[in-house]
Amino acid sequence: MKKLTLAFALLTILLTACTGTATPTAAPVVEPVESNLNVVTAEGKLLPAPAVELAFAQGGVVAEVLARPGDKVQAGAVLARLIGIETVQAELAAGKLEQVNAQVALNQLQRNALLTSSQAEKALLDSQKAYESESNGWNLSNIDDATDLELTLDDYVTAEQDYRDARDKLTGLLDKDETNRERMNAQDDLDSEQKALAETYADLLESIADNDQPLDEEQVTLLNAIAALEVARQNQTRLDGQNLDPEKLSAAEARLAAATAHVTAAEAALELYELRAPFAGTVLSFDLIAGETALPGLPVAFLGNTAAWMVETKDLAEIDIARVALGQPASIKLDAFPGDEFPATVTALDPVGQEYLGDMAYKVTLTLDQADARFMWNMTATVNIETE
Repeated sequence: MKKLTLAFALLTILLTACTGTATPTAAPVVEPVESNLNVVTAEGKLLPAPAVELAFAQGGVVAEVLARPGDKVQAGAVLARLIGIETVQAELAAGKLEQVNAQVALNQLQRNALLTSSQAEKALLDSQKAYESESNGWNLSNIDDATDLELTLDDYVTAEQDYRDARDKLTGLLDKDETNRERMNAQDDLDSEQKALAETYADLLESIADNDQPLDEEQVTLLNAIAALEVARQNQTRLDGQNLDPEKLSAAEARLAAATAHVTAAEAALELYELRAPFAGTVLSFDLIAGETALPGLPVAFLGNTAAWMVETKDLAEIDIARVALGQPASIKLDAFPGDEFPATVTALDPVGQEYLGDMAYKVTLTLDQADARFMWNMTATVNIETE
């Protein structure tokens, strides 16, 4: 035991002599590596802003192609047409002509309102004079032998006279206030006589329909005068506050509305035969030639505004979307240019998630600060969004 102790002491002395100190050496400190929690990363694709894939709404044979890849076009420019468009164009031209004619007729009706009113007044005055001339000679000599038509004619002549007397009485009181008792009574009398006259005229029309006796010249002449008077009276009273006949106005407006609907339908049909640029941009691709058949909904052209570019993400997870907001800065890396980074800004968030590889993903749109001549449609992009 003493030998072992002595050996241990000797070993301790030797170690101390070699190191010069008995103080133990401290272990090196390793700093932990932390991930950047202020960056959201996602994959996406590079697109012009704006960008669109164009297709015909209906199928057909291509009549002509009016653009080529690389062409810069204005909004609304026709890029291609289908065979059969001439028929639709003819329909549209006919519809526009009818629309113009209908508008002219409506304008004329409105311009002639004062003339229509004065003509209605004159027709009423003329018919009243003609009626007075014929009714003054009317005399029902024998009531017992009179036919139903003759009795009804006599009732009409009496009702017409009572109506005129009430009208003349009210006319003489129009200078009095509307609350004047005498004027109010005269207005009530006129309303009552006007109603009685209308009922008597209805009875007269019924009697004419039921009459099976031959009419003499006096009856025919008086009936013609009554008919002319009633028509003129209705035409005059039917005019509205703008001196327009509501029936004619309604017919003119309906004609214009129908013509406008025809034009709208023809324009919609024309759109089915044409491929148009929805905005100004560059035709990046155009897979179409005259004579081939275009299928409905199949993209044949790619149009974009290459002055600006954007990236749309495809796999931004729902656990990250809450950290992303409009206006946040970001950097874009493209697989085509691994050594370059392109600054961008978050400009749109799609609130509707889509399932992607079994998880819910949200599309985020980022607009690049500057365009690059090397950019191409659908390049693969890696997006790093700086979040708070």
